[in-house]
Amino acid sequence: NDATAYYGSGQCQTEETYIFQKVMRGGLKTNNVEGNPRLCMASAVGGYMTSFGADEPIGGYANIERSYCMFIIGSNMAEAHPVFFRRVMRHKLDNPDKVKIINADPRISATSRIADMHMQFRPGTDMALMNAMAYVIIDEGLHDETFINNYAVFKVGKEGKELDLDGFKQSISEYTPEKAAKICGGNITPGDIRKAARWFATSQGSLSMWCMGINQRKQGVWANNLIHNLHILTGQLCKPGADSLSLTGQPNACGGVREGGGLCHILPAHRPVANEKMRHEVEDLWGIPRNRIPSKPGYHTVAMFEAVNEKKIRA
Repeated sequence: NDATAYYGSGQCQTEETYIFQKVMRGGLKTNNVEGNPRLCMASAVGGYMTSFGADEPIGGYANIERSYCMFIIGSNMAEAHPVFFRRVMRHKLDNPDKVKIINADPRISATSRIADMHMQFRPGTDMALMNAMAYVIIDEGLHDETFINNYAVFKVGKEGKELDLDGFKQSISEYTPEKAAKICGGNITPGDIRKAARWFATSQGSLSMWCMGINQRKQGVWANNLIHNLHILTGQLCKPGADSLSLTGQPNACGGVREGGGLCHILPAHRPVANEKMRHEVEDLWGIPRNRIPSKPGYHTVAMFEAVNEKKIRA
């Protein structure tokens, strides 16, 4: 059965992906189910999993109209997500004084036109910028101590050694706005970094949006983590207008492939294939015998292509 595989796409409708992975798993008894969001969204998935323990944003598009500060980084939304950007633009134009928009990008783009501040950093220096914003937030006491105490754990390194807030502060102590401004290039001043951090931390609801500029880079998972860190430090989550909202490169990478179970290691609604209890839930819902769905994840995208070349996958 593992000689058969399905490779889908973030262009497919949710129903298409759902039906096909059901046929593969419940019918052909294989988890060789993949989609191209494995490639474009890998950094975003890795960031969500390591920051929040679950893939995908906490909030949704409705937060656009509720937000008071929008932090756009690594995305030229005006041209790449024009329908979505229209909502951002309308919200800003309806509330010109209330809503602040920060556009952080190496390029001046059409998106920059509605920004209150364009932070033009040298390519590859975005992590220094975000660490410096975190530095300012803690240094100026703009963090939300209650939120941090209730919901946050700081960890460092691959071993995941736990830190307290002081330990986290120490870990970013070298990223002063002055040093980060030098790293980021001459178009960003220490004052810009401080202002961006204050707008983000003190607004009634801050919404971050990013796309492939963050995801398609070396250390893309870390770059995602640093965006989430800003939200966790300031409690800009789980309230109106506040969210760490990844923009997908395709229209249905989230809803279809990731929610619909279109990847080799997950069943619908993010249930891990390796989790026996959740596997049985799906089998019961589908009305098929228990243990029909294999417990071992199938080939992920790159391994799938290699298996085709090695003739391990024949169809």
